[in-house]
Amino acid sequence: MKSQEKFEDKLKNVLNAEADNICPSEDMFLQINRKIKNKKMEGLNMKLFSVKKTRGILVACMLLAFTSITCFAAAKIASYTTQSTNGTFAEYPSENEVKKEAGFVPKYVDELAGGYTFYNGGVGESNAQAEDGSAVVTLKTANFSYKNGDSTVNLLVDNGIMPGTDENGEIVKISDNVEGRYFSDMYKIVPPDYVMTEQDKADSESGKYVFSYGSEEVEVLHMQQICWEDNGMSYALINSDDAVDKAALVKMAGEIVNK
Repeated sequence: MKSQEKFEDKLKNVLNAEADNICPSEDMFLQINRKIKNKKMEGLNMKLFSVKKTRGILVACMLLAFTSITCFAAAKIASYTTQSTNGTFAEYPSENEVKKEAGFVPKYVDELAGGYTFYNGGVGESNAQAEDGSAVVTLKTANFSYKNGDSTVNLLVDNGIMPGTDENGEIVKISDNVEGRYFSDMYKIVPPDYVMTEQDKADSESGKYVFSYGSEEVEVLHMQQICWEDNGMSYALINSDDAVDKAALVKMAGEIVNK
């Protein structure tokens, strides 16, 4: 019996160690949430829920209940799901390594302006699903994290263009040939059992906060993001610790575009 218990303890330790490698960054989770934030879409009832704090491969899941919107390929998209890891690349990977793991090769660099250097990276998959659960679009993804001290900037890349792309945001010029969109949102992340107050509802309606579920306690974060498309791929460069500003993110995006 003791031998069996020791084996189970060792197995738990191994599984916990592996799970730590697939926990998503806060920036990645918020970027996924932003994909479904578009206040100008009519007839949309939006619900957010997250398993960000749960050990497991599925890092975030969003449900959108569409009532009158037709989308890609004349299908109604009922949900977006994204799963990803950040432990695939412990060291800066070669293009061959990225191709092998992700199935495609995006533009990426080993360093970004302001002293940010490659920290780790991973691969995954994003899905847009119909009401019956069938996949309308499935895209391979790759992510690269860069650190400077305690600050992190994340580069997320989809191998394609997901339907329902947000057309809001401030248009910014990244290079001579590529424009992007800059987003700046205040997120209020709340526990799964949190009950929104009347003030919360007013703040959500006014756009003061984007509300999302998944934290252990109430957190307010400022998320900045530069999004652009290049050679049929979707890129997003994200920061949520206020260590960089819009100009710095645009400069970083330019380094990636001009690689």
